[in-house]
Amino acid sequence: MTEHRRPGRPQIADPDAIALIAVGLFAERGFDAVTMDDIAAASGISRRTLFRHFATKNDLVWRDFFATYERISRRMEQSPPAPGIAGLRDVMRDGLAIPEGAEENARIRLRIIGDSPEVFSAGIAAMSDVRDTLAQHFARGHEGEGMPLEPWTTAYAVLAGMLAASVWWAKKSEEPLADVVDQALVRLQAGLA
Repeated sequence: MTEHRRPGRPQIADPDAIALIAVGLFAERGFDAVTMDDIAAASGISRRTLFRHFATKNDLVWRDFFATYERISRRMEQSPPAPGIAGLRDVMRDGLAIPEGAEENARIRLRIIGDSPEVFSAGIAAMSDVRDTLAQHFARGHEGEGMPLEPWTTAYAVLAGMLAASVWWAKKSEEPLADVVDQALVRLQAGLA
């Protein structure tokens, strides 16, 4: 016997729950083996509802990180000017703190990001706001029009370093993520100072 839904308002879909289910499927079967249909079925929603919240599987992997990067960007914009990479370290440490119980999910997501060029590149494209905020941070005190080369390249280096350290953490470290990223920033600071 087929169960029919009662007419009326559709069931509310929780994007956080959907993303969590998707990450579980990716961990179990592998990212490439899971389809959007699989995710919709496991989440108890229609494909249409899934696509209303997530345009691609990549978006499901990056979801939590987009929120993290937005939080870091806001924090940087609100914090008093502090020079260079040293001025970022506290902001990054606070912004990268993982809520209790969410560490394994973050590790799975970062492993997928590190192992899949498609997922990696989708996230990099979406990090333009963080990159721009970083570049503005490094440009503080520079006179003239436009963005000088040094702040721009430093912003890219910091973003790449953060991401590389995060993927390394997911695969190889038991330390807190914020500590690993901080170590990477210290190394970048020593090399870029």
